[in-house]
Amino acid sequence: MAEGRSQSAVGGLRAWWRRLFGKEDPDVARRRWLRESGRIIEGEVLEVTPTGTGAGVLVRYRYAVASVEYEALDVVDAPGQRYWPGQRISVRYDRRRPSSSILG
Repeated sequence: MAEGRSQSAVGGLRAWWRRLFGKEDPDVARRRWLRESGRIIEGEVLEVTPTGTGAGVLVRYRYAVASVEYEALDVVDAPGQRYWPGQRISVRYDRRRPSSSILG
């Protein structure tokens, strides 16, 4: 029941953003593009923290592209997915801007 409310709230926020600015939320568009076209690389989980809102966990992770290390955060709300420090993970990143990434 709470999941349905949070999903409808997110949907309402996206609709509000589209009405206000006439286009999709930039972060939603970035995440969609990375899911569809981002390059996949291996990374490592550094820290996992509950969000406190019940909407998943905040995962801090590290990955390297062309010998440059990056650290990033991502909120993951996949119900069956578990993360722990030291875990090897897939990261999707933008090859033109390697600092832009999501867990993939």
